[in-house]
Amino acid sequence: MGDLLVLASDSRGVYTLTIRRPEVRNALNSQAFREMVAACDAVAADPAARALVVAGEGKAFSTGGDFETLRELLDGDRDHAVAELRNANTGILALAGLSVPTVAALHGDAYGGGAAVALSTDFRIMAHGARLGFVFSRLGLSGADTGATWWLSRLVGVPRAMEILSLGHVFDAGEALEAGLVNEVVDADGFDAAVNAFGDRLAGLAPGAVRGTKRALAGIEGRSLEEQLDLEADIQADAITSADFREGLEAFQARRPPRFKGI
Repeated sequence: MGDLLVLASDSRGVYTLTIRRPEVRNALNSQAFREMVAACDAVAADPAARALVVAGEGKAFSTGGDFETLRELLDGDRDHAVAELRNANTGILALAGLSVPTVAALHGDAYGGGAAVALSTDFRIMAHGARLGFVFSRLGLSGADTGATWWLSRLVGVPRAMEILSLGHVFDAGEALEAGLVNEVVDADGFDAAVNAFGDRLAGLAPGAVRGTKRALAGIEGRSLEEQLDLEADIQADAITSADFREGLEAFQARRPPRFKGI
């Protein structure tokens, strides 16, 4: 894939994208975001893909913007800053736009842009001892960065998002779970097993049905009820006419686990 991010897949069709910069706690720079786009394109091109897990190598998930990059932005002009920020945004859009379910494996700290990357996934599993921090304001930066305002406002509401981003709040695992920022918190010793088990659950679902649900939820705020019902009818019709739906019914009647094939 690239030098900073590594993409791998397994026999289940579960991909893992690992940020591989442990020497700087997996800080993100322009190259990392370009490699994120390429990785997401590769997953999107694989019809057998069932899910994507985003992880970090070493002790942290990602501590956000690379300090060397931030220094370059500080010393450059505004046009350069806009270009670099929009480059980062392409990575966020690529990850958020995947039709397969995505998971952030937060075994360690996620700060700033790293936290925003985590929120751009569909599911987040966090280890006890890890922290999720929106610390832009502590550096004199706006919380308007890599989609942080978008995701937080939808997860916790606009007033709470304003508080979190303005005050640079850092959540421990328990607080993140209580706030609805993560889906599951597990012990560090069993973290890899928990992520693998979650991957099993996603891989065992009917791929078309899961993609349909994700498609229906994407952009829902901009549609009327009538438009949403029309979209749901189209999506569900595709599911009803699939071989996976036939398998699901037969498995239910036979009281056995279904074996979905993605057709």
